[in-house]
Amino acid sequence: MLTESAVSETAPVCPDHAGEPSTGTCERCGRFFCAKCRTAQAGVCAACFARQVQALPFTRARTRWASVALVASAVLAVPVAILNLWLYLSFDNGSPSLEDAQSFDQLNALLALPALLTMLATVVLYLRWLRLSVKTANALGLSNESTGWATLCWFIPFANLIKPLEVVRGLWQGLGGPPERRSMLTAWWATWILSNIISNVGNTFARADSTSATSLSVSLLAGILSEGLSIAAAVLCIRVIADIESLLVARRAEAEAAMTGAPP
Repeated sequence: MLTESAVSETAPVCPDHAGEPSTGTCERCGRFFCAKCRTAQAGVCAACFARQVQALPFTRARTRWASVALVASAVLAVPVAILNLWLYLSFDNGSPSLEDAQSFDQLNALLALPALLTMLATVVLYLRWLRLSVKTANALGLSNESTGWATLCWFIPFANLIKPLEVVRGLWQGLGGPPERRSMLTAWWATWILSNIISNVGNTFARADSTSATSLSVSLLAGILSEGLSIAAAVLCIRVIADIESLLVARRAEAEAAMTGAPP
């Protein structure tokens, strides 16, 4: 029969803190750790946590490219809004002249392809930034959001009305974003949703009766307002991305400082 002292001597101990009994094993490498081996991610030893954090690419480049794409989309929205305003102001007796309408159609067609390409680039670059940001927050133990769902929810009808905001808000809160700036997230999302709703209303009127002066007026006014809101949404989104990037840099520096024992 084993004595009490023999049992204690053979019990697993922490390899990093001499004499400390093990409280579990690392989910990644099976290494013992104790209560003093605290990392931001539960169930992972300090060595694996360090390798996990250091293996992640920095979000700086993706932040920059997503911001550049948003700036491009905002800049391109300006001539579109001006074009709609020009045709609306050129109305004579409730409708534009045939020459003005033809010029509008030609200029609008020239802007259509750049607008489409810019929109696609913005979607891709923004979602790449969001995916890596969520992945980094998960590795730091500051989020448990699925990276796949964080990007996929943008394309699911009805879910894309609220879930993307919840993902970004959860990321913001997990990283320690200041509560007084949360209103910026709400403003960004509200302008984005309103921009899309008004754009759809304008397109509906434009398709309903292209020869009606009233339908054309509503369509043009909706286009002006929609483009203005999309510019505001782009500016706010850039601010949100910049703030989250600053928070990510700070939290990552704190984690790396804790691993090395240096001040953050």
